[in-house]
Amino acid sequence: MKKFISLIVLIVLFNCNNKSLNEELDNLRSENYELKKEVDKAIADSKRQITTFLTFQNKDAEQAMNFYVSIFKNSKITEVRRHGKESPAPEGSILMARFELNGSQYACSDSYIKHEWNFTPGVSNFVDCASNEELESLFTKLSENGKVLMPLADYGFSKKFGFIEDQFGVSWQLNLDE
Repeated sequence: MKKFISLIVLIVLFNCNNKSLNEELDNLRSENYELKKEVDKAIADSKRQITTFLTFQNKDAEQAMNFYVSIFKNSKITEVRRHGKESPAPEGSILMARFELNGSQYACSDSYIKHEWNFTPGVSNFVDCASNEELESLFTKLSENGKVLMPLADYGFSKKFGFIEDQFGVSWQLNLDE
C-alpha cells in the first residue's frame, strides 16, 4: 500500500510539474509568436521607407553602385536582380539593385528605354562630412571624370563646401560638418 501511495504521489507531482512546464512552454510559444509578429512588422515597415532611386541610361548602374559603395564608409550592396534572356533589356544588365551608403538607402537600374531626361543637379545627394580629410577624399574621388559645379570653399553657409556632378551624371553636395 505504501508503494501504491508513493506511486500516486509521484504521479501527482509529475503531473503538477508537467502542467507547470506545459504552461511555461505555452507562455514561451505565445511570447515567441508576438516577437515574430513584431519582427515581421519591422521588416515590412523598413521596406516602406523612402529610397533614392537612380535610373542609369548607359548600362553603368553596376559600375556606379560599386564605385559609390567603395568610397563611402559603412556601405554595402544588399540586392542585385538582373535582366534575363526573355527581357527586352540586355541580358545581365541591372533590373533592380539596392545598396546602402553609410546607412542611406539607394536603388538603381539600367533603363533599356532611352529617356529624354537624365540626372539633374537640381536634385542631389547632400553629404555631411565629419572631417576635412573625408571631405577632400570624397570630393577628389567623386569629381574625377566628372564636373565641379562649385569648388571647395567657404560660401558663408558652411566652413567648407563643394558641389560636384560625378562621372555618371549624379550630383553631390559635400559639406564639412564641424
